[in-house]
Amino acid sequence: MRTKRTSMEIVADILEVLDSGTGSKSSVMKNANLSENLTEKYLHILMEKDLVKFEKGVYTLTEKGRHVLQNFREIRRLELRLDELLNATLTELS
Repeated sequence: MRTKRTSMEIVADILEVLDSGTGSKSSVMKNANLSENLTEKYLHILMEKDLVKFEKGVYTLTEKGRHVLQNFREIRRLELRLDELLNATLTELS
């Protein structure tokens, strides 16, 4: 069974979509796998936090948004490495 994404995972997914250059609301909905209501909710929050801006009908990342996305990417990389270390340790103990 698929687990529900956290708010932080949804934010990271939206930032990734926008970083790929697809800035319409419909592309965010499709590529981040969100409903229209959730897309609007999160885009509003991200604009309030100055991570995303809306100009000429297109959503784009701000510099702050790019920085936060880099942090998310590093967190994901570290999570994967931690999983690898944990699995290696469990294998050695069995």
